[in-house]
Amino acid sequence: MAGSSAPLRRLGAELRRLREAAGRTQSDVGAAIGRTHATMVNWESGKTKISKSDLVCLLAELRAPAEVRKGLEQLRDQAGRGASPWAVYGLPEWLRPLVSFEEDATTVTTFEPVLIPGLLQTEDYARALHAAGRHKVAAGFVDKWIAARMQRQQRLSGPKPLRLHAVISEAAVRLQVGGPKVFADQLRRLLDAGRADNITVQVLAATKDGYGGVGSNFTVLHFLDARIDPPLGYFDGPLGGHMVSDEGDVVTLVNMFDDLRHMALSEADSAEMLAAILDQQQRKGAAHA
Repeated sequence: MAGSSAPLRRLGAELRRLREAAGRTQSDVGAAIGRTHATMVNWESGKTKISKSDLVCLLAELRAPAEVRKGLEQLRDQAGRGASPWAVYGLPEWLRPLVSFEEDATTVTTFEPVLIPGLLQTEDYARALHAAGRHKVAAGFVDKWIAARMQRQQRLSGPKPLRLHAVISEAAVRLQVGGPKVFADQLRRLLDAGRADNITVQVLAATKDGYGGVGSNFTVLHFLDARIDPPLGYFDGPLGGHMVSDEGDVVTLVNMFDDLRHMALSEADSAEMLAAILDQQQRKGAAHA
């Protein structure tokens, strides 16, 4: 789904719903309007944009009500309205779908076994991660990517803030990235974030058995109407990130997160652990001053 956008995905989901409600198959409808099965699949998955004339023909074939046609035509227009505001940040192609869908998400759940989640990173912590990487990118791109990460965090505030539930392994909150000061500021950021009504931060203690099989980070994005916008998964690694749209795979990620949040420390106990680690860092810093 690397080429998808949030409006295209919503349009595709609605086209699929209309077709299924009519009891038609993709091949059947495609043949009726002179398009291949593969084209229908790409339209319904949001991978390619349907032309205005094809949309008119498709909606006529499915006998969509006038008000439904108008709404879907507007959604198609929205999908082609100018360049993405994220284009100025020069984000890698594999990251663009995530930031696009993140804008429309209402809730994000995320598990991080090694690092602090991007939506909760301080600017200095994020910069230190790039500086420590073996395969460094040009400084100009680093600045843009960090600016994009800080911009993404704006979703966590405002009148309709994104709800974020992060489960972070104890290893991640003890891994000193960027030196004592940067690390201490990052711990304070986590503590502050956990006090917000829309943000939940839990730490998965290193002594907790049962999560060793979860060897990767992963995120699930939830949207306002799951019938139109079903949840999406995402995970990344050294070679880039991948969106997960298969319904069964996304359900697996949802269940994995549910297990992890139940294994993790409570919000209060997590905050207590973070405060204790911060105190240890401050004591070390004072001893070496």
